Amino acid sequence: MRILGVAIGLLLAVGALSPAAAQVTTPGLSTPNPQSPVFVIRPNPNGPFVVVPPGTRGSRESIPFGDEPHALNNPHPMLPNAGLGYAVRQVWMPPQPVTMQVYVPVPEGVPTRYQTMFAEVPGFYVTETTTGVWLPERWVLDQVNVGIYQWRRAPMQFVPTGSR
Repeated sequence: MRILGVAIGLLLAVGALSPAAAQVTTPGLSTPNPQSPVFVIRPNPNGPFVVVPPGTRGSRESIPFGDEPHALNNPHPMLPNAGLGYAVRQVWMPPQPVTMQVYVPVPEGVPTRYQTMFAEVPGFYVTETTTGVWLPERWVLDQVNVGIYQWRRAPMQFVPTGSR
């Protein structure tokens, strides 16, 4: 009975997602292509396009298989024509120890004091492809100001390799 309840819950959750909601915007890869026609204005043939609402004066429907946003211009991220290449291997980046000089709050009139503290940035796996490297979401330590540090979750990014 419990398995049936879980299965029905999963079916309802999957059915509630629309195709547009299922797409995730990945930093560095721009926005996902639309599921419906998009209307654009291109001031000159080689210039940038501007997405506008349908019915705007001078607008036209976007053209597929070009540089304009269109539902047919959406290759899978791991296809070579997506510019990301094929996955070759995963490399473990070990945790890194960090030494910090942290500001210690002191009463007014007492000289400024800093204390040495240690932290460890967690390790993560890097996916190497034929055209570059995928860095996953990971924790990084930023120095906000002198003696002040802050943890931040770095977004996933693709770093292309140089020309060979």
